[in-house]
Amino acid sequence: MAYQALNGDLFCSMMVSAREYLNRYKNQVDALNVFPVPDGDTGTNMYLTISSAVESLKDMAGMSLGEVAQEASQGALMGARGNSGVILSQIFRGIARGFAGKEEARPEDIVKALDEAVTTAYKAVMKPVEGTILTVLRGMRDGARGACHPEASVDDVMIGCLARGREVLDRTTNMLPALKQAGVVDAGGKGLLCILEGALQTLQQEPGVRSVGSIAAPEVEIAVPGHEPEVSEITYPYDTQLLIAGEGLPIDEIRRKLEAYGDSLLVVGQETLVRVHIHTGVPGEVLTLCQQYGSLSQVTVDNMVEQSVAARSARQLLNASGSGASFDRPVYVPAVTEQPGQMKETGIVSVATGQGLKDIMRSLGCDLVIDGGSTMNPSTQELASAVKTVNAKRIIFMPNNGNIFLAAKQAKKLTGRTMYIVPSKTIPQGISALLSLNLNEDMKSNLKRTSRAIKRVKTGEVTFSARDGKFGKHVMKRGDILGLIDGKVEIVGSDPESVLLSVVRSMVKDGDEIVTVYYGEEVDHSRAESVANSLREALGPEVEVEVHSGGQPLYYYIVSAE
Repeated sequence: MAYQALNGDLFCSMMVSAREYLNRYKNQVDALNVFPVPDGDTGTNMYLTISSAVESLKDMAGMSLGEVAQEASQGALMGARGNSGVILSQIFRGIARGFAGKEEARPEDIVKALDEAVTTAYKAVMKPVEGTILTVLRGMRDGARGACHPEASVDDVMIGCLARGREVLDRTTNMLPALKQAGVVDAGGKGLLCILEGALQTLQQEPGVRSVGSIAAPEVEIAVPGHEPEVSEITYPYDTQLLIAGEGLPIDEIRRKLEAYGDSLLVVGQETLVRVHIHTGVPGEVLTLCQQYGSLSQVTVDNMVEQSVAARSARQLLNASGSGASFDRPVYVPAVTEQPGQMKETGIVSVATGQGLKDIMRSLGCDLVIDGGSTMNPSTQELASAVKTVNAKRIIFMPNNGNIFLAAKQAKKLTGRTMYIVPSKTIPQGISALLSLNLNEDMKSNLKRTSRAIKRVKTGEVTFSARDGKFGKHVMKRGDILGLIDGKVEIVGSDPESVLLSVVRSMVKDGDEIVTVYYGEEVDHSRAESVANSLREALGPEVEVEVHSGGQPLYYYIVSAE
C-alpha cells in the first residue's frame, strides 16, 4: 500500500535520495546555463545547497517531521550557493513553515507546505521572472493540489506534483527569449524536478507502492554553438555571496541598502542569520556594508566572465560526448597526507591547475599545490583541509587567483595554523613570489620580498571568447582569440600565436629583462618553441625568453614579463 502520511524519517530518506539523484545529473543541469554570463553552475549550486541540508539531518532519526524540516531549512540556508541555491533554501524554508509543529503530514498538509514554499520563494526575489525555477515550483504546487482528494496518498500528491512540474518546465523554453533562442528549458526548474524525482525513488523502494512511471531524468537538449544569446558589456561581473550572523538583523534594511550595489539581489534568512546574494561591480563595498550588521562568513566572490568560459567548454564536451557524460567540477583531493615526525618551521602551499605549472611550483619549494584556478575555485573548506595536511608550524599560502583570495582568508580561521596569505592574483605573480622567498630569513622580510616580487611582474594571458559581445572598447565574436594584460582585454584576434606576440610587445617596457611563456594543454612543444623564437626575434637580445609547459586548460598561453 502507498504512504498515507509523511513522517520525519521518511522525509530524511527522501532528502538523501534527492541529493544522490541530483548529483548524477547536476552536470546536465549546469550545461543548461545558456545566458551570456551564467550565475555560476545551477546544478552544482543546487547540489551543494541540498547537500548542506542533508548533512544537517544526521542524528535526526525518530524526530518529528516539523523538527526535521526545520533542520533541513537551516542547513540549506547555511550551504546555499548561487541564485538557484538561495532560492532552493527558501523553498525548504517555506516547506518547514508548512510542517511546523507537525509529527507527520497527510496529503492536504503537503499541499499547504508547497503553498508556503511558493509564497516564501517568490518573496525572496525582488523582481520575480516567469519561466524560471519559481514558475516550475508553482506548477508543482498546482499539480499536487489537483491530485489531492479524500482518498489520495502521499504518492498520489507527489506524482501529480511531478507531472505538472514537467509540463511547466517544458513550457519555460518559450517563456524567456534566451531559453527560446537556445532551445532549452530553465536550468533551475530542471534541477528542482531532479530533486523531486530523486525523492520519489524512496517511495518506489518500498513494496506495494505503485510505479511512478519513468522518473529517470530525461535527456537534456544542450545548446549548440551559434545558438547562444549575444552578450553586452557586463555591468555587474562579480557574483558575491555571504552569511551575516548577529542579533536582530534588519533584513528589509539590508536589502534596501544593497539595491544600489548591483542586481540579482537576494537577502533572506532570519534575525540571527541572513544569506546575501548579489551580482555587483564592487564586492568590497558590499562586504563593508554587510559587516556593519554582524560577523561575515562563507564569503565567496566569483568572476562570472570566467564562469562563462567554463560553461561553454562543458556544453561543447556534452554535445560531443552525449548528455550521459559526466564532467564534474574538480574537488580537492589532498596530494599528500600529513607525515608523522617533527614539524618543519614553514610550509608553502600554492594553487594552480595544469601539471606543468604544479611541477614548477613544487620545484620552487611548494609542499602542496592545490588543484584550482580560473573557473575552478576551491571552497573555503577545501583550502582549509589542504593546509592541514602540511606538516608545518606556519604556512605561506599563495592563491594565485583573485577569486580565491577571500576564500583563503576564511580558510585561515579554520586551519588552526599560523597562515600568511601572499596576495598573488595570477600564476606569474605566484611563481615570482616563490622565487623571492628565503626561508632562512624572518617572516616579515619574506612577506616584503613577495610583495615586491608581485609588483614587479606583469601578466599576460591568451584565451578565447565564450560569447559574441563587447567588453570595453573591444567587439568580439565567439571563438575569437583574446589577449589579456593584467586581467584586461587588450587584443582581439584570430590566432593564438599572433595574439601572444601582440600581448608581449604591449607588455614589455624598457628595463624588462625576462619574458616567460607557459603554454597550455592545447599547445604542443614545437608550436610553443616556434612562437618563443618569434618573440626572441621581436624583442632582441636584451630580453631573455623562456618557454615552459604549463598544461593549463582554457588558456593557450600565460606569460610574464619583469
